[in-house]
Amino acid sequence: MNEIKFPNPVAKKTWEGLVGLDHVKTLLVDTLELLLEPDRLIDWQRRHHRRPLKLATFVEKTWPLVILQGDVGCGKSAIASSVGDPLARRLGAPVVLVEAPSNVRGSGLVGEMSARISETFRSACAKTPRNGHLLLVLDEGDDIGTSREQLQAHHEDRAGVNALLKELDRLATEQPRVVALMITNRGGALDPALMRRAASCLQFERPKGSALVVIWSSLLEGLEVQKAERDEIIRRCQRDVPYTFSDLVHRVGRAAVLRAYREERPVAAQDVLHALGEIQPTPPFRGDTRFLAAD
Repeated sequence: MNEIKFPNPVAKKTWEGLVGLDHVKTLLVDTLELLLEPDRLIDWQRRHHRRPLKLATFVEKTWPLVILQGDVGCGKSAIASSVGDPLARRLGAPVVLVEAPSNVRGSGLVGEMSARISETFRSACAKTPRNGHLLLVLDEGDDIGTSREQLQAHHEDRAGVNALLKELDRLATEQPRVVALMITNRGGALDPALMRRAASCLQFERPKGSALVVIWSSLLEGLEVQKAERDEIIRRCQRDVPYTFSDLVHRVGRAAVLRAYREERPVAAQDVLHALGEIQPTPPFRGDTRFLAAD
């Protein structure tokens, strides 16, 4: 299992580079802080409320699971892999992130998936640092958490979900310094019991409106770009099927730089506009009905 320790200067740079995602970044760090150190919520109550706050009990009594769901290329994995840095700095304690292996499902043998899930949680929890915290990342979460209500759900899939729920329940009662982060492109396919247990379900969308302004203000730093040119770049991004965050940063931005590099000259707004004309947005994940009208 891949392991990353925080604080980490590389992760810090990655986290700060994820522009236009401030809302989900703030929610994620706040949620993880209170899951891992619930006494901070109690201290806050004492400072601001003379009587026990009933609403706060629903924040306290929750399972150590956060679901990151949304379309491909919208920053879910990048945020999950780097959130340990701001979290470690806020908590003033070491944080270790462990990524579950990609073959957790196994080969389909009876009992294999359940055994692999249990082993993944056991091995990950053993890496929890002394006086610190651990984040277990379950990428492609719908592979192991698909709803048991689906007609095509195999017995082994149902058993795997049961094992996953059992491990999450065990974290809640026995491992107060561990939180699971589940990443999925298909939140609607997850088992309802997983959704109910999640302390937070963060939705990642393709950037538009003010998020595009923030993204391009960052990406165009260092270029001599007029306001009218920047506005035109943002206008070109307004499509029925929008660009993903990854499209803009890694495909459009890269193409603009390479065009100027080939011609041995500075990058200009026209390079970005040319790239936007050549590069189409990544198609939405199959089963995402939000963009059907645009097809």
